[in-house]
Amino acid sequence: MICLLTRQTALAKQLRADLAKLGIGCTVCDPASRTGIDAIYHPEVAAIVVDVRVDALPEPAWQDMLASLGRRIPVLAIGRDESVHVPGTGRLSHAVTWLGEPTSAEVIAILDACGVIGAHRKRIDREGVPIYNPQVPLNMLKENGALSVLTINASSFRKIAIEYGNEAYQRLQDVFQQVLFAMWGTPGSFRSADTLCRRAVHSNTFYIFLEQSRLTNAVPAPGVLEHLADRLLLRLQNTLWGELFLDRKSRRLPDCISTIPEFAVGHSTAIYNPCVDSVEMIEQLLDNSAEVAKVQMRRMKDRQRELMQTLIQTADMLMPNYQAVFRLPGLTKEMVDQAAQGKTMKPLKSHLYGFESLIRVRREAVDARIGTEGLVYLESRFLRPDVMFALAQSSKVALELDQACLSQATTNATRLPGVLMVNILPRNLYHVDRIAHLLKARGDIMFEVSESEAISNFDLMIKVREHLARLNMGIATDDFGKGFAGLERIIKIKPDLIKLDRSLVENIHEDEPKQAFVRGLVEAAKITRSVILAEGVEKWEEAKLLQSMGIDLIQGYLLHRPQAADVIHADILVDTPAETGPQQLKKLDSVA
Repeated sequence: MICLLTRQTALAKQLRADLAKLGIGCTVCDPASRTGIDAIYHPEVAAIVVDVRVDALPEPAWQDMLASLGRRIPVLAIGRDESVHVPGTGRLSHAVTWLGEPTSAEVIAILDACGVIGAHRKRIDREGVPIYNPQVPLNMLKENGALSVLTINASSFRKIAIEYGNEAYQRLQDVFQQVLFAMWGTPGSFRSADTLCRRAVHSNTFYIFLEQSRLTNAVPAPGVLEHLADRLLLRLQNTLWGELFLDRKSRRLPDCISTIPEFAVGHSTAIYNPCVDSVEMIEQLLDNSAEVAKVQMRRMKDRQRELMQTLIQTADMLMPNYQAVFRLPGLTKEMVDQAAQGKTMKPLKSHLYGFESLIRVRREAVDARIGTEGLVYLESRFLRPDVMFALAQSSKVALELDQACLSQATTNATRLPGVLMVNILPRNLYHVDRIAHLLKARGDIMFEVSESEAISNFDLMIKVREHLARLNMGIATDDFGKGFAGLERIIKIKPDLIKLDRSLVENIHEDEPKQAFVRGLVEAAKITRSVILAEGVEKWEEAKLLQSMGIDLIQGYLLHRPQAADVIHADILVDTPAETGPQQLKKLDSVA
């Protein structure tokens, strides 16, 4: 029997009718009377639904009574009143399920999850992840004699709010909850009989309480829960990372989010002991599982570092492609169209300036070396450059990955004509003499200082620039207008080349503010004697306007898509390098 001690007569009437349909007895009592309070202690009462306050008892006494009852039977407190939490103790938050203004169906769903109704939760329609109800694990522990839990800790999601704002953070939370809910009961995740819940309305912690029938009422054998936690984490990781690689129409995550923050899955098991307070047992179970999640997080970071180290040290896993850079003055639409129709660079060969190295991962080599055991928690198809460097940064091997990319770029470009443009982190450029062996004695190199890292020592960078000039090498500011690549870099180090980020180039022919900004930059470049390169050009209208504005160099899909060095060499049939180095830059200076 279920006792309703509430003045919410409409809800009580509907509950009584709905419970009757399920064959569950129900009694309704007046919370203002002492008789009503006495009714909740009737031996046949299996659960009670009460108001958060009653007139018959002082508030502290009523709270103590509910906390005591909640350790014996399910108690649902109704009403939007924060006073149901005992100040400083939170006793009711552990022993009583309190609701604001629930519907009859919501109350029945919670009662059913607590084992009172016996519908085994399959008769209750699910529309989303429910909020954690402490009486659900209490009932499962007593009913089964043991209880296992998986704890999903995604607390690191909060840094999205700091970096990208609350809207992006809330969207990530929503998508994560949707993904987790969609996995409920699907093969390879966790079963429909298991209980999934969220710790609180806006919490990033989720619990999965496992039915003990998973192993014929026995507790899981050693290693079983760890394997289940790893499998669930791997599936969640790959599903969320897959969201980042969808087209804009299908993608549910905001465009500003480029990587998924780390999260982990812990696990623990408790055996029912009638001599120990059950509420404390549940609290200890959840604490133990949370600690295991921290261990898994550290293990995951170790695996990520091992993955990065493997990419760095294995010769065939990193593969450079090269995108051509062309002189823009004198370039015509006829040349561009002819090159596109013939799928060759030959019509543009006379305007060729050089090539930029773009590092990619050879997925087949990564999969062959690492396998599909899931130990790295990330599929090789997600290892695009920005993801690789984000993982390398968090694993403290960003400099080593940067050096490996530099080595691959120069090693594979020995027969490419013109200037070779390579990305480099400022901290590596400070010590360019120490990594000179990676350059393969090639002198026509333009170092693109990465926008992902701040320049901490401009005086040293200026000395490096002067040293490179003596070696017929140069410095470029990469992706100007993005990340750390701002005006301060141009003013202080006076780079040989300024690369405009694609965001400044895209549809510039239709954007007057962009045009005004770029014109001002062209004037500034005349003073610093820097060459300007527009990257990401995909339309002739963009190229034509940039040409009229005095831009020196152009790069983008309009002219050439990245290719392997041997493919490029076979296309343009070049046997001797074109004129490169400072002499070529001096010719371009006259344009700027």
